[in-house]
Amino acid sequence: MQIRNVKWLWLPVAAMVSGGILGAKVHPSASRRISVVDDIGGRVTLPRPATRIVVIEPSNAEIALDLGLQHDIVGADASVFQYTPRPWRKALRGLHDIGPAYPAVSAEAIVARRPNLVISGTGVDGLSSLKKFHIPVLYLDPSNIRGVYHDISLVGKVTARRVAAARLVAGLKRQMRAIRAQVAAKAKSRPTVFFDLGGLYSAGPNSFINSLIQMAGATNVVDRFSHQPYPKVTAEQVVRANPSIIVVDPEGTSVAKEKALAGFSAINAVKYHRVYALPNPSYVDQPSPGLVSGLKEFVHLFHPKLHLG
Repeated sequence: MQIRNVKWLWLPVAAMVSGGILGAKVHPSASRRISVVDDIGGRVTLPRPATRIVVIEPSNAEIALDLGLQHDIVGADASVFQYTPRPWRKALRGLHDIGPAYPAVSAEAIVARRPNLVISGTGVDGLSSLKKFHIPVLYLDPSNIRGVYHDISLVGKVTARRVAAARLVAGLKRQMRAIRAQVAAKAKSRPTVFFDLGGLYSAGPNSFINSLIQMAGATNVVDRFSHQPYPKVTAEQVVRANPSIIVVDPEGTSVAKEKALAGFSAINAVKYHRVYALPNPSYVDQPSPGLVSGLKEFVHLFHPKLHLG
């Protein structure tokens, strides 16, 4: 299950990192050939750095914007405009909407924008037809936080924003370390947590959400009974795990529905009224620079008396 597709059913760093949304645009002057391998093992070769980009999925738009590529984005799919959180959303004004990417993207709408690169997540139908138009597709599919850092660097390479990408990654790592250190020093307990994305789909081992839960000073109960990054669990498994906190993605379910699930009335999280909806799920659901804000949200839910400096 791809976490980005759960939408059925990250102070954000953009203004803090040099080369981000507020940075001056630098046109790549190099004409050198670029060749990289994307997250699905595909070789993406460009004769020169990409300057006309179509982005599909909010996480990819956030990365591009934080690298100062606002004026190089010639199109974005509908989910970018719907789910991209602040402050990136403000930078989307004036961008061309190519329509929905699910269940399939419109190749015609992409071709009409004359891009020299498409940046997309996996599981988007219709992109293979771009080959005959010689439009390369860079697929990003990070499974953990390290993968997010890698993908930022990858986008930096294909757009001649290597320096901006290195600064962005360094800034994210610095903020993550600082939050993690404060939690380790100040948190009085380590609660057990179940995170429901909707329909009892959850975040398991090797997922970036699981990493955020751990860094926020909690233990993810799904680690006990699944080896998949985004498994569908059963109500019985959650009841047996008896988490002290349940967090739900409000775009997939609700607090009321969660409490009403079979057997959940016996769970400590329900008995002691510690079932919470994420205030800004896009900060957690999307593998983007916004994960820093997602980490802060988790810390606030797990340790409400801990104030981050």
